[in-house]
Amino acid sequence: MGRLRTLLLAAGLLGATLATALPAAAIELEARLDWGERYTISTPLAAVVREVAVRPGDAVAAGQLLFTLDTRRLEADARATAAEVERLRLDLSEAEREVERAEELYDRTLIAVRELELARIQRAMASARLARAEAEQQRIRIDLEDSRVRAPAAGRVLTVNVSIGEAISPVLAPPMLAAIGSTDPMRAEATVDAETAARLRPGQEVEVDVGSGSVRAGTISGVGWEQEDIGFGPGYRVEVRFSPPETVQLRSGQSARVLLREAE
Repeated sequence: MGRLRTLLLAAGLLGATLATALPAAAIELEARLDWGERYTISTPLAAVVREVAVRPGDAVAAGQLLFTLDTRRLEADARATAAEVERLRLDLSEAEREVERAEELYDRTLIAVRELELARIQRAMASARLARAEAEQQRIRIDLEDSRVRAPAAGRVLTVNVSIGEAISPVLAPPMLAAIGSTDPMRAEATVDAETAARLRPGQEVEVDVGSGSVRAGTISGVGWEQEDIGFGPGYRVEVRFSPPETVQLRSGQSARVLLREAE
């Protein structure tokens, strides 16, 4: 009887050890891939497109040149404004000298206080005109920088909606020059039931199977709070961010699987 009890106790301990050593059960979820972020490329300028430096499908780096706009009008405005700024600086210098003369004459009681005040008012007005012209000069500099449209982040060009010679105007309609999808990280989206959603948390590590035997480490970036159907039946959306393999070109809308590990 004692030997039987010893065997049962040993079997129980072995079972507990195996339960601890076995990996947690995995839940496989159907998922759909999407870009990490989607950027709409536009411009605040009304201009003519002079250069289109990318095509749909091109991989771009952050800050890479996408489009160049015609800047001849802006360059003419810049020259005119620079001349105006220089003239107004001379006006301000003259107004400051007039104030100095008026103060000297006032100290010698040769002019009334009203004349001194008028000189100071003229100086203030000259200073305001110069500040306004310098602000216009800064605006033109910014517009010249904006005429070279660059990628806001690394990714892949999805669409190009303008061509060389095309006039664009943000006043008539906000111009959408192109769209870029960021490719690292990408997103995998799936849905789960309420019970599973309650056990998930942002930052939790999961795996993403993108096919062709490639399984990538990922992190949950969000768990939805409202039920929706994104193509896999009603459920709560789970978003996972992951770095795709360099050797595989993944596209938005491709099928994938998200592998969740149940808590041990």
